[in-house]
Amino acid sequence: MVHKKALSFIFILVAAFILGIVNPYQADSKIITNVPADISDEELKALVIDDFESAQVGEQGWTIKSEPRKFESQETEKKLKMKDPVPVLDMKIIDGYPNDMAVEEWSLTGQGKKKEKCLGVFFQFRYPGTNSVHILAPPELEWKDRTPVLTYNPSTRKDEQERGIQLPGRAKAISVWVHGRGNPYYLEAWLKDYLGNTHILKFGSVNFVGWKPLKADIPIAVPQSYESYPQTRVTKITRFVLRAEESASHQEMTAETFFSLDQLKVLTDVFEVNFDGRDLHKAFKGEQKKEAGGENAK
Repeated sequence: MVHKKALSFIFILVAAFILGIVNPYQADSKIITNVPADISDEELKALVIDDFESAQVGEQGWTIKSEPRKFESQETEKKLKMKDPVPVLDMKIIDGYPNDMAVEEWSLTGQGKKKEKCLGVFFQFRYPGTNSVHILAPPELEWKDRTPVLTYNPSTRKDEQERGIQLPGRAKAISVWVHGRGNPYYLEAWLKDYLGNTHILKFGSVNFVGWKPLKADIPIAVPQSYESYPQTRVTKITRFVLRAEESASHQEMTAETFFSLDQLKVLTDVFEVNFDGRDLHKAFKGEQKKEAGGENAK
């Protein structure tokens, strides 16, 4: 009996070994190369993509808008006829942070290494209704080397720097710390995929007091990869939206309102297939000092 069990065990080991040789790429990436994956076909990391420590507010940084729209300073004639529907709409980088928020000791993006500042917004609506505040992302930069990213705009027929914060890798979820004062609003994030489509992620209610981390999962329907190298295609956050709850009272909808945001983070799969010559396109475009076949041609 013992002899038969030993033979059965050896047979199972041999069969598993043969199957591994016949089908070695079963769990690998869609692109098959002669260099197998270093670790696996999924490498999850939690990365801070904005900590607001060196963020700017204004044309070259985060900007704020509202619906209904606040009157601009040049709309003098309109102001004489009716009152501004948004008496207060302001945003600043201010001192403050969540005590429970961890500092990133090792950061792939260079963000999250300290906590001193956060993004604060202050607004008030004159009338109740479907009011919303839109916090627009700064002009788009490449997430790793922080260089400007230009996108062709068919309307102007020019390459322009869109607003957006790139999500490294193939993002699974995003999180952000929110400081509330018990005001009846919901928080959303708008994502733009590489095809130009916008997806709205809902964090839920921010009707609480103090700091709290909120998380939103990114649906698998959001396209983030393609059947060629590089497989990963950039998805970016274009704005956050604070939207008034329909059940809020007149007094709540027209009260002075404060919110703060801190440490924007993404859970993402940063795995990218590695193969000999993957950076030759950089040499072709003159981005490498040495020619193909040299030390830097990988």
